[in-house]
Amino acid sequence: MKKILLVFILLISFGIINNTFASFSISPLKFEFDIDKNSSKKEKIKLTNSGDTPITLYSSKEDFIAGDDTGTPKFVKQSESETSKYSLSNWIELEDKNLTLAPKESKEVYFTIKVPTTSEPGGHYGAIFFSPGNPAGGQVAVVQRLGVLILVNVPGEVLVSGEVKDFQIGQYNKEKKLDSKTNFNSLPIIFQTIFQNNGNIHLKPSGKITLTDENGEVLKNIGKETLYTPAGTYLGEKMVDYLPINDVLGNVLPNSERKFDISWEGFGYNILNDDGTKEVKFKSIEDYYADKAFDNAKYLMFWQKINSRVVNKKITASFDLSYEAKNKEIKNFEKSKDFYITYNEKYIGINYYLIFTIGIILILILAYFVVIVPKQKAKKEQELKEKILKELNENK
Repeated sequence: MKKILLVFILLISFGIINNTFASFSISPLKFEFDIDKNSSKKEKIKLTNSGDTPITLYSSKEDFIAGDDTGTPKFVKQSESETSKYSLSNWIELEDKNLTLAPKESKEVYFTIKVPTTSEPGGHYGAIFFSPGNPAGGQVAVVQRLGVLILVNVPGEVLVSGEVKDFQIGQYNKEKKLDSKTNFNSLPIIFQTIFQNNGNIHLKPSGKITLTDENGEVLKNIGKETLYTPAGTYLGEKMVDYLPINDVLGNVLPNSERKFDISWEGFGYNILNDDGTKEVKFKSIEDYYADKAFDNAKYLMFWQKINSRVVNKKITASFDLSYEAKNKEIKNFEKSKDFYITYNEKYIGINYYLIFTIGIILILILAYFVVIVPKQKAKKEQELKEKILKELNENK
């Protein structure tokens, strides 16, 4: 009997989900429900064959738990679940477990979640996968699969509790770990926060980081916010005057922590691509302050020039994170930290070399009129006087 090779390529991340692989796609990307005990919820998943040949898809169900602090889920079969009180897969019933799609065909697959009377209040987590390989087949190797995440909250005595464990500023080292520090001479700068979920229901913390300089001025166009629908479909992005935290609407599962790394890459500006779409690019801190200094100067006066100096700028990072607790109450966390960034600042200054040269020329001109011209005039007057006296003497 052949060895069974199981190579799962899971294209689902807990927050951003890629719903297309090979020649088929799945939508929506994620479901979030509130379902009471002894109740049910029916929904549908749309599957599309974008290829030119028929494809048969096989379904499977699994639970998931927090895999690591980046939000990547760990998928486990219900029998292997380390935290069975959060399992969901056994409550999911699919109407069509397997289906065949003709080329370019789309079909809807209905599923029902039945919450038993004995279920524990709080969060329950599962996923429905579809694969072109039969997971139950003895000789079939599963090489790819796509799925949808399902998050269910069973109302009752739910514990909603979260906290910010850490907030650090730094830069990545060669191992892609954050080195915390307060002095920088380059971008990007990473703002890292760790959120701990101490309850039994998933939380969706979000917030922003505002940067203010030593003059109290809020830095503009420093962030790029990604826009998604509640189901996780990408809508676009916009430029904002802050650094968004968890704008992808990622969840933090019960009794787990999640790390959010927010990168400050510079100061944003929009460019128009050839296909008509807008894209946000970032300019360096040197270019930003140079442009700002030259905003009101359309041209240089003859006595001015562009100078450069080393600046060590103090910036305050104001951190604001919140999540929704019981009864729609908003729990908020605020912190602030100072850091410094050194850069070469270009500014419009006086051209002292030119001023000095002009000054010397003016002094020479002044000396000519004050000293030399009077001497020449006196000499001519003396010569004229002597000439007149000489003529008078000759006429006697």
